[in-house]
Amino acid sequence: MLDVRRLRLLRELARRGTIAAVAEALAFSPSAVSQQLAVLEREAGLPLLERTGRRVRLTPAAQNLVRHAEAVLERLEQADADLAEARSGLAGVLRVGSFPTATRAIVPSALVHLARRHPGLEPRVRETDPAAVAHALRAGDLDVALVHEYDFVPAPPEPGLATRPLYGEAMYLAAPAFPPPAAAPAGPAPDGGSDQGAVLRTHQDEPWITATPGTLCHAMTVRACQAAGFTPADPSPGRRVRHPSSPWSRPGRGWPSSPSWE
Repeated sequence: MLDVRRLRLLRELARRGTIAAVAEALAFSPSAVSQQLAVLEREAGLPLLERTGRRVRLTPAAQNLVRHAEAVLERLEQADADLAEARSGLAGVLRVGSFPTATRAIVPSALVHLARRHPGLEPRVRETDPAAVAHALRAGDLDVALVHEYDFVPAPPEPGLATRPLYGEAMYLAAPAFPPPAAAPAGPAPDGGSDQGAVLRTHQDEPWITATPGTLCHAMTVRACQAAGFTPADPSPGRRVRHPSSPWSRPGRGWPSSPSWE
């Protein structure tokens, strides 16, 4: 029978990449981690690690074992949570990740409701880009997170993570009041058609205000415009505008897209 504690070490190695990182995260010495992984290899009866210079790489057998370990450990963690709730109700620190808009528009009322239902919980909220949420959840840095997904940037499947849809919102193109018209919907037309391409092309030669490259918001804007046949011009590459619709679009400096709850 494989030892669950050693399976957890192998899973952490798959996530963190180095034995030193695993040791630091779990408060072990690197030699102790190496010894336990060597024992796991003997239990498995197959090589699990390959040395490449000063690093180790998981063998195909180890990668397959990690997939099984994910399922086993997920069930055990759920069992622990169920037992804890049965003993004393939900209690303890709850680490919540949230993107900035949700932190302002959704989280405050949700925390009030949560405090009424589960007064023993101590929620701690931190802003986290949705692209980093899966890693943070798997690493144990977050317990739950609010994320957003766009039609033009579908989220990849994340084995071992459960998701639940909460809201569906239209994206809007915010622009100054002078022509072209402001706040034109960037999503499907109300009659079921799709005039978003025509709306976006109206502004294709204007400077655009976008989020930081590498974020989902930036990818959504770029892909929506590319689907309309052009790439938006960004007057300040790499510069993040946190609340673009109010301080930037009114003076006529650029055309951002924003959710309807901004």
